[in-house]
Amino acid sequence: MAVCEDEKNLREDLCAQCAAILSELQVEHTVTPYSSAEELEAAFSAGAEFSLLCLDILMDGKTGMKLAQELRERDDRTSILFITGSTEFLKDGYSVRPIQYLLKPVSREDLEQAIKTDLRLYHQPRTVTFRVAGRTFVLPAEDILCAESRDHGSVLHTTHGEQFILCPLSQMQEYLPKDRFCRCHNSFIVNLFHIRRVSSRTIYLTDGRDLSIGRRYMEQFQDQFVRYLNQS
Repeated sequence: MAVCEDEKNLREDLCAQCAAILSELQVEHTVTPYSSAEELEAAFSAGAEFSLLCLDILMDGKTGMKLAQELRERDDRTSILFITGSTEFLKDGYSVRPIQYLLKPVSREDLEQAIKTDLRLYHQPRTVTFRVAGRTFVLPAEDILCAESRDHGSVLHTTHGEQFILCPLSQMQEYLPKDRFCRCHNSFIVNLFHIRRVSSRTIYLTDGRDLSIGRRYMEQFQDQFVRYLNQS
């Protein structure tokens, strides 16, 4: 975990609290402090990897928000927890899919809840099992970008390639976790986690592809995507 905060006392306090929370949860961890976005960016360039970033939004020089946006542009899936003294920047952050916004002064209870949410959503193994025509397929849910109806079956587009499964998309929808996957078109089911951006009728995914939102699915998709963002 990285804690990026330009106020020394707050940075030290956040590091201590995060380490204590992770120890209590019995999660093996390292918490590294950074005093600026530039310092953290240099660590990334040197090969550092983190599961979770605790980012102050407003800092001298590059802001935490700008750094988060750049990470998402290069498809970095590191979890982000924003720390802020103001609510005016909240609307700008949804595109980077933060775990949560915490207002200064940060309470121990809120910080612990945010860390638990990140562990539950992104760091616990979760697979999807398909049993079709005597065959069993097991795939990590987070690897599935979307499912597409094709040739009387379904193609799972994953981060590692394509997997054809001989079952209609309507049946595929029953296999996929309903809190993470949503029917957005007659021919597509999308993994909400892999949405990078949404325009009026188009979904842009983290791998660069885009999906259309069908008129009959528009309201359902919007409602489910908003619920997903709020829960995340």
